[in-house]
Amino acid sequence: MKNPLVGPILAILKNHPNGMSEFDILKELKIQLTEFSQLADDPNLQLFRQHFLIMNALYQLQSSLWQEESLMLNISATRIHILSAAQITLSDSTSLNNSVDAKLAAYYLDWEEYEKTDADEVSRLLNSFYKGISLSGNRDSALKTLHIDNSHPTKATIKQQYKKLAQKHHPDRGGDQEIFIGLRQAYEYLMF
Repeated sequence: MKNPLVGPILAILKNHPNGMSEFDILKELKIQLTEFSQLADDPNLQLFRQHFLIMNALYQLQSSLWQEESLMLNISATRIHILSAAQITLSDSTSLNNSVDAKLAAYYLDWEEYEKTDADEVSRLLNSFYKGISLSGNRDSALKTLHIDNSHPTKATIKQQYKKLAQKHHPDRGGDQEIFIGLRQAYEYLMF
């Protein structure tokens, strides 16, 4: 199915020859297409659908620009931009089908992924993401770093102990930067 956002996104990218972020594309589309802000009642599902539609359009556009114009649409996490054939750096890789880019394209070009994802699934995905980005390590190690003997301290106790040690070890006060960062990591781990 042809994504109706392909044309507007191409126009946006032509107006920004140095490229732009997906977030900037999202902001432009919200201005141009009021219905783009009415895809769901749940705000997380709304954002998922907006993101999916943009990425689907980008991957459709990437394919058609390459096949029809020999132009490469470079899609990265921080910048999306069009490259001419002369600007393209070829890779030695021969395993395109197994690349991360190919897997992302396959996901976003599959309309069933859009249709089957409801508010509960988006919530599950977000929770999984947040658990995945929590700092590595274990609770006991974090408690030891903050010099907390109680295995189940309150958040107030964690915060108080962190502040006490952070003042002592802050680099601006002559403390060691590595110790300070370790304290902050332990604090973030325990507060999450």
